[in-house]
Amino acid sequence: MTTSEIILVQPITSVTGAFIRMLPLGVLYAASGIVRDGFTVHILDTRISPASAEADLERLINRHTRIIGFSVMSGVSITESIRLSRMVKARHPDIAVVWGGPHPTFSPHDVLQEASIDIIIRGYGAEPFRKLARRLLQAPDSVAFELIDGLSWRNESGRTIHNETAPSFEFIDYREIPYHLIPDFSAYRHIDENETVFPMYSVMGCPYQCAFCSSPAVYARLDRKWVPLPASEVVAHIAMVQERFGATMIYFIDDDSFVDLQHVEAIIDGIKERGIQVKLGFRGARINEILAMDDGFLRKLADAGTASMHIGVESGCNRLLSLMKKNITVDQILMANRKLAQHPEITAYYNFIVGFPTETLDETKATRDLILQLIDENPRCIVIPLNKPRPLPGTELYDLALLHGYRPPVNLKEWETYELEASDYNPAWMTPQHNQFVRMMFLSMYFIDGKIFKMTAKGSIKYSFIKLLAWLYKPLALFRFRHGLYQLLIEDRVYGFLKRFL
Repeated sequence: MTTSEIILVQPITSVTGAFIRMLPLGVLYAASGIVRDGFTVHILDTRISPASAEADLERLINRHTRIIGFSVMSGVSITESIRLSRMVKARHPDIAVVWGGPHPTFSPHDVLQEASIDIIIRGYGAEPFRKLARRLLQAPDSVAFELIDGLSWRNESGRTIHNETAPSFEFIDYREIPYHLIPDFSAYRHIDENETVFPMYSVMGCPYQCAFCSSPAVYARLDRKWVPLPASEVVAHIAMVQERFGATMIYFIDDDSFVDLQHVEAIIDGIKERGIQVKLGFRGARINEILAMDDGFLRKLADAGTASMHIGVESGCNRLLSLMKKNITVDQILMANRKLAQHPEITAYYNFIVGFPTETLDETKATRDLILQLIDENPRCIVIPLNKPRPLPGTELYDLALLHGYRPPVNLKEWETYELEASDYNPAWMTPQHNQFVRMMFLSMYFIDGKIFKMTAKGSIKYSFIKLLAWLYKPLALFRFRHGLYQLLIEDRVYGFLKRFL
């Protein structure tokens, strides 16, 4: 059995991947159990060389290859995963094609309409994938498909079977994450090319109930919806990736890191005690949590190396913030931003959603005004390009959108265009004028702050050219954004160029 080989594929993602390319942690987690069982595993990250993805995959396939797995998000990941899955089935029909990841988890029915996909794994996948591999390779202790959590497949009569997902989080021992499967860590970055960034969890889950978020539905069956990992293990994990792999920045990809400030404090105290010199970034932070941090706590964060915090602001309209169940106000957002401005070592990255069902153009303009005020009062902050709400089954947003004319995708082909950051998606409840205004905001926001200027790849002609272009274009983009001039969007051409060039 140990001669059998498995290939795991990380497909391309959206244009944000040109600025932020993380280690494929989900794929590494999926590989942890099968590596422990002695399988030979190869990882193909097509984000690194998209043009040669098919040739690169074919090069990895040999007579020992038994399974090829794909970690699939909605949007462009589907397009590439279908293309590669069909290639595999056409040339190597005996190889099992398995899909996992976010999209198969919340929309399994349309995935199994695709004939080239044999099996999908929903939810946390490391242990189910290990059991599946042992079953497909007929290991003596293997279990039946029916006993594998989160498995979906077609039985002999063609009927689709969906097993229940496990009612708990999946915890992977950091010592079993097969980092050695990554051939070149320099291919991964977090805007700043000079950092070797390792994504990492310090907690699992989220206790909040944001209407647009899939987490409340995913965690609905769990008794505990937010579970911190032992701080000592998190610190040991940081020390390990720094010593073995040269990590210079740890990016916590938690849904929400700051539910318990004492947990974060224990981690940064541990970092200090061990003398670890590393930058930190946090993906999951909320306005109410920042307001609960005093200056001493923020100073501690900064002294520990915290360089960035991603914060869900979402809207500049109190009515919409209430509708989204953010439990914050615009005044509180401004208070938190001013507090962070007093700690310039920490860059605040703000996320916004515009075009929520029932949102008016004036309410979108209020979000525009808030963005300008945030930048004015904290010039170091970065505003992430806008998201439009893409309703996911199981969310409150989904039910609300259906009431306002939303037609959900019915097959994989329609899901291919389902990019959260693609502002050219036009919801049924938005007028053409409203859509054009949002498109202007989306495109201009690449230029109105310093996000492009943070790309500091030394000796890179490509990024130097992009920075020059951004510097020249910033005044016009800011003028258009400030005055709401959405006509004659030449930014569309610039954006199209950047997508091809990156």
